[in-house]
Amino acid sequence: MGACELCGAEGVSTKRAKIAKPVGHNSILECCNRCIESMGLIVEAVRVPTYVPPTETQNSVSGKGISGVDIMTKDEVELANDFHSRIRNARKHRGLSQEDLAKQMNEKIAVIQKTENGIRPTDSLLNKFAKSLDIKLFVESVSHAHTMVASDNDRQMTISDVKKSPESEPKKQKSQKKKGRRIGVSRSGARSRR
Repeated sequence: MGACELCGAEGVSTKRAKIAKPVGHNSILECCNRCIESMGLIVEAVRVPTYVPPTETQNSVSGKGISGVDIMTKDEVELANDFHSRIRNARKHRGLSQEDLAKQMNEKIAVIQKTENGIRPTDSLLNKFAKSLDIKLFVESVSHAHTMVASDNDRQMTISDVKKSPESEPKKQKSQKKKGRRIGVSRSGARSRR
């Protein structure tokens, strides 16, 4: 949806149309269907991009983009969900206080405290923690998009199997509780100040 460059109509479907020589000197404008029909404009043919096969034949789909270009590239490792507890436990296991670890890493104590409270630090700081405490903070990434459902037999699960599962049965309704008045609130509702 766009705006017609001839009549100014907004929120209409537009097409590229060529204006005739005497009026527009072969100008190409985005025009609505009403202007195209009423003025007899020539609709420019839409060029469909042609598919050029890659020079190398690929037999497998990797699902990876080019690092640094594709922001949707999934890394092979990701930060563990419990990174903060791993750091805290390793520090305590070594008998270090937060101050001692801060001195060892040449960082401020606030950085250690924030990290142990679960605030994610930079990757370089995470590498410092891993090196100084000799722990592994990055784990192999797991796709969260897929859910595995197990069934009792070798047959694949169907929609009707899910419908029959005990989780999908309607829940029993709770006994209805009598509504009482809240203290300090009148029956007509809260008062407004004027």
